[in-house]
Amino acid sequence: MRSCNTAGSRNFYNEHILWADLTQFAKTCYCCEVLLRGITGYLEKRAIELTRVSELSLKFLYASWEGDLKDCDNDVVCQLDDGSQLTIQWFTLEDENCPCPDAWDDVPMSARTSRSTESDEAFEKANGWLQDCMSSKHEFCPPPLTTKLPTRVVNVGRHDGIIKLIETNGRADKYVCLSHCWGLQQIFMTTKATIEDRQHEINPTDLSKTFMEAIEVTRRLQIDYVWIDSLCIIQDDALDWERESAQMASIYRNACLTIAGTKSSGGSGGLFTITPDFEVSGTTPSGEDYYLIFREKTDHELAVPGRQNAAQFPLMTRAWVYQERLLSPRVLHFGHYELFYECLSDELCECTGIGYLGVSDEVPLTSPKVMYASALDSELVGADERWADYAEYYLARIWRSMVVHYTSLNLTKTSDRLPALSGIARDTARERKSRYLAGLWEDSLMDDLLWVTYSCAKPRPAAWLAPSWSWVSIDHGVQYTDSVVYWDIDLWREEKEQCATFASIEHCECTSAGLDEFGQVESGSLSISGPVVLGVVERTSDDHGKFKYQVRFSKDVALPFWPDYALETSGSSQVLAGAGVVCLRMIRELDRKRDISLILQASPNTPDAFERIGILHIYAERHEVDPAPEIFSMAITQTLMVV
Repeated sequence: MRSCNTAGSRNFYNEHILWADLTQFAKTCYCCEVLLRGITGYLEKRAIELTRVSELSLKFLYASWEGDLKDCDNDVVCQLDDGSQLTIQWFTLEDENCPCPDAWDDVPMSARTSRSTESDEAFEKANGWLQDCMSSKHEFCPPPLTTKLPTRVVNVGRHDGIIKLIETNGRADKYVCLSHCWGLQQIFMTTKATIEDRQHEINPTDLSKTFMEAIEVTRRLQIDYVWIDSLCIIQDDALDWERESAQMASIYRNACLTIAGTKSSGGSGGLFTITPDFEVSGTTPSGEDYYLIFREKTDHELAVPGRQNAAQFPLMTRAWVYQERLLSPRVLHFGHYELFYECLSDELCECTGIGYLGVSDEVPLTSPKVMYASALDSELVGADERWADYAEYYLARIWRSMVVHYTSLNLTKTSDRLPALSGIARDTARERKSRYLAGLWEDSLMDDLLWVTYSCAKPRPAAWLAPSWSWVSIDHGVQYTDSVVYWDIDLWREEKEQCATFASIEHCECTSAGLDEFGQVESGSLSISGPVVLGVVERTSDDHGKFKYQVRFSKDVALPFWPDYALETSGSSQVLAGAGVVCLRMIRELDRKRDISLILQASPNTPDAFERIGILHIYAERHEVDPAPEIFSMAITQTLMVV
């Protein structure tokens, strides 16, 4: 077989293999014969005809640190005739009845999943996770206590079989929540016209597959009530929606469990799924026995911004779900081919591969729930006395990391950008004791202002969402230079990077648009002082016709900057080449030798005020002579109003 090996490594790639070629190779190569049997058997178990496979690619990746083999990833990518891909992985089990030849030291070990996520085996696994979580083993996880019920809940009819919506009137009991994608089809909901009918009885045949299976799970957990947003909030009553959405934090936080329809993009997808795999065993030419399992590869990189797998985890791509996931003490995900579980202390899955980059256990990925829980617990004094000194920075850094995660997700309505995060903000405010300012915080405002968008192709929303200095003002994912991607519990030991600060914040104000002080805002302004220089916007394009922008400060100095949105889009926010701008110097990161400045333009709507349009990063190491002193040598310190 043709192969491509990375120089100096054992990594193996072989792409664009035709099915007929693999069949031919299998006649003379026993390894190819094992692959062929495993792939064929798995595809047949999935009822995928072999003729649908147009070509195959083999990707064998060996991860090593300091010269030692730690783990590996063996994937077969099947390109199907409809343009989709199916990635199959194979592995062995850590069991004496599952032999692996010594020559196969690069075959990964994993765990088998249950045959169906509705099986007794799956529920036994889930109950084991729950019992461990409720014990003293999990330091951040509270016991599932009887608590005040939300305003309305669905009685699942565990005793009489009658499903109905009830007004709780402050009654206390245990309940679970459902986290789900609404989907494109009309969802079953409660309105002013239907609430009386819902309170009398809900016909099971009217409910979606996801709702009915959530009710089944609730019954199997021996709990009487489930909270489902579309049923428990009156959807055409704006006041009821605002009042109940403001309670979102407490609703999810007080639930003993959140059931997540993670695999489904709509109500018809349901919770449950079969989880097929295929066994291959035999003897090598040298007489050693082997046993392998083939199954579809599950992507576990659930927390990396922009890396959510929409095909396997459509629920995880939704911005509203982010706070449901973080606020809930426990989440049981009904996934693409397995159950997985998140709580405030741990992440678990049936195949044991969650929480790490690839199959290696060397690089821990960010666990949003554990990160969030530890941040809210950060005032507790640990073994290290420096904790209190770092707690404020730690909390601020975790918030910025969550903003990076959150803004990479999808919202149907951009006006929900703040409401869909309001529950987390409310929780965070209790810990930080700081004013919340349209997605930023007063006690870390200087750092929070330094968000950046890379390769932004979207215009600024036509409807005003927030002041221009807030990331809420745009409809795009943002980044912070100190956001956390790879993380473990010792992150708090990192000190804040040393910075020279040039600007100072004089005043900042935001006015809420409704009852929820953490929801939508109707106005906001920032008064900030710092060194200011003038420049002119210039626009160029790359080989792909993509616009790039720079600020010309003088005849000899012009530097590229990152625009906050597609500046060329027509409208009140349009910025044309030749437009005059103000560069406000913010900080200099001493270790990185980077200057960061805000690029502002006179506001077209507010006299004597400016709007943010981008951010400028100046790296000293990229220039023979650091341009920052040259640019700011003639700077004048001014106080600007930014709206």
